[in-house]
Amino acid sequence: MEQTADAIEQWCRNLRELPEESVALPRPEDVHILMGGAAASGWLERPERAAVIVGTQDMLLSRALMRGYAAGRAIWPMEFGLLHHDTLWVFDEVQLMGAGCATSAQLEAFRRHEAARRDDTPRSPAAARSLWISATLDPGWLQTVDFPTPTGTAVMGVGTLLEDDDRTRRLLHAPKRLTAASVRPRSGTVGEERSYVRQLAELVLDAHTEGTLTLVILNRVRRAQDLHSRLVTVTAGQPERDNLSIVLLHGRFRAGDRREAWQAASGKHGKNRIVVATQAVEAGVDISAALLITELAPWPSLVQRFGRANRYAELKSGADIRWIDLLGDVKGPARDDIAAPYVTAELEDARDRLLTLTDVAPASLPPVTSLERSARVLRHKDLYDLFDTDPDLTGFDVDVSAYIRDGDDLDIRVFWRDLGAIGDGTLRPTPEELCCAPIHAASDWLKAVREAEKTARRRLLFVSDPQAAGQHGLAASGWLPFTEQRLWPGMTLLADVAAGGYSTDSGFTGDVRHRPDPLDVTGANDNHTRSRLTRSGHSGESDLHGADPLSEGAQRCIALTDHLSHVEKEAETLCEQLGITGSEEATLRRAARWHDLGKIHEVFQNTMRRGLPDDTAAGSEPLAKTVNRNLRHSRPHFRHELASALAFLSSIDWHRDGDLVAYLVAAHHGKVRMSLRALPKERQPAREGHQIVRFARGVYEGDELPAFEFGGGEAWRGGRLALSLMELGESPQTRQSWTERAHDLLAAHGPFRLAWLETILRVADWRASAKEQTGAYDDAL
Repeated sequence: MEQTADAIEQWCRNLRELPEESVALPRPEDVHILMGGAAASGWLERPERAAVIVGTQDMLLSRALMRGYAAGRAIWPMEFGLLHHDTLWVFDEVQLMGAGCATSAQLEAFRRHEAARRDDTPRSPAAARSLWISATLDPGWLQTVDFPTPTGTAVMGVGTLLEDDDRTRRLLHAPKRLTAASVRPRSGTVGEERSYVRQLAELVLDAHTEGTLTLVILNRVRRAQDLHSRLVTVTAGQPERDNLSIVLLHGRFRAGDRREAWQAASGKHGKNRIVVATQAVEAGVDISAALLITELAPWPSLVQRFGRANRYAELKSGADIRWIDLLGDVKGPARDDIAAPYVTAELEDARDRLLTLTDVAPASLPPVTSLERSARVLRHKDLYDLFDTDPDLTGFDVDVSAYIRDGDDLDIRVFWRDLGAIGDGTLRPTPEELCCAPIHAASDWLKAVREAEKTARRRLLFVSDPQAAGQHGLAASGWLPFTEQRLWPGMTLLADVAAGGYSTDSGFTGDVRHRPDPLDVTGANDNHTRSRLTRSGHSGESDLHGADPLSEGAQRCIALTDHLSHVEKEAETLCEQLGITGSEEATLRRAARWHDLGKIHEVFQNTMRRGLPDDTAAGSEPLAKTVNRNLRHSRPHFRHELASALAFLSSIDWHRDGDLVAYLVAAHHGKVRMSLRALPKERQPAREGHQIVRFARGVYEGDELPAFEFGGGEAWRGGRLALSLMELGESPQTRQSWTERAHDLLAAHGPFRLAWLETILRVADWRASAKEQTGAYDDAL
């Protein structure tokens, strides 16, 4: 990601000589590296600007399925909406994508289907298309149940004609001598593993040539960590190796630690280097080694690894590649163990190919003939089901990992804090501190942490609570003690440093004795050292059902009438910039006008008044923003946007023509969308001695909203809120249920367009809120 973003950023600098009005071209500040964590910037907030987003398969495909890994739940629909609209997807190294390959093709098929239904042209602003790239690509790999094999002009190749180009010819024929290594494991036992690492360390040091790069690629992170540790130990105190840099590269580091390792591997600390890496370098690191030592791997992976030796044809005498035959002396069931994380049959096929080769220059390589088909393929119904971002009644979400990576290649994310010294409002992870950990290794760590918790007599692991109401303190800040005995892909764990499991030098180890130093994240959500680093989630949004951070902690109080007017103006501007016209523009402007009407509810206004400074008169005008922060509504889980939507539908006598406006109003914080039900933690309320039958998200049946004038001839005449539409079936008062209305909208507009419209209103709200605090509007109180 770093190298790709660096290159694109430089191209954008080179293009700065073009006229300023060339808005179709991105600028350096429009290049973003997508990572998980708190606080968004850039592309989410500026949908009218060109942008280049660079991210991993996990980060991008999970967002394309509205389940963004390490992202705030409230932001999922926005990322989904923008990534499927006016976007070119580029998938590099298709042969390494596993299940993600079929998912990328299915998503392209669904987008084409939706575009055809709207009669969009291929060059329509709404169009989103895909480009798949590979040195070994067979177009047949992309065929799925809904996506045909690309043919004809849809396939572009670098053929033999380009060998007339001197540079291409040098790259295709760059010498890469291949021999079998003398070292290999004899069995899969722990003792033999240690012996294998010792022998491998000797081989690496004997074969390394001073002043060059030696790259060692191993199939398992733990083995790479052990080899790196062994090399560091053996060379310590050897004066002749004082200038030797030994670097460990894999995907189980925190972002900052990984960046430092990459800088060391890329030569910024001298040319005399030994880099120990995992398969993470196959498509993720652009380096060129004079000596490559690699364990046996599936043929597509080996082709990628060979590309890291004499990569630029800069070595006239060529590079040396030694491959380690993992299967050679291993018998019986142990062969499957030693082959992991790969399948034995894949390694046997690759070994048969290697035994016939003495040079692996690109021009000498036999083709990749087949890829294993994904066992589970995303269907249209699956995508529609994922559009509902509410967790189920047990607090769990649909697991999308099977659509992103193969079953044995699944991760969680962990970040560590000193929970004994933490304050309120600091529990949102930043990109720098998130660390990927494989589920199988994290499961072993979890067992060790459970024992450590018994000794510490306190919980050390916490998981996000999607039902949280927004109270203060650790659990109430959106985290609950993690008491489950299993982990699930894509989850994010908050760990006390006492839980251990991470070493700055080695990355995630799962050893509770390895206690990481918490990173200094002060101000990280607002000003990051890399401006293009895009983090998932907006600094003003919260996943807590009862928190309204966009309404609190303002520099100045804002009247509700003014705020509604400002958001409508921003929506109008966005529609003009994005070419939204006709009924969609009218819908967005009306939704902007009504989106915060629910703030006139007495629960919300009481909270706003409590946030006023002592010397500020509350007055009689309803407020949209107040000054103090960390305020709690008197009703847990209260969502003003639900009250807004109910009032709007009531004002039009629950007519179905207003469903889209009501949906956009309800969804403008990402918390009330496809379903309308009480949260599991909500308690049945009472009023005047009797129990209230219907209640949801802090709104009660019969709540009264006073009359309100919007201006421009539209008004809310006042009245009580009805919640019968939260029940299935048809109500005499509210007619069709909210579920039926929402699903009809999804069927009519499709998931991509509906999420995009959600996003436009939310961006308008963000922009208005930001400008109000900078004094951009004259009518701030």
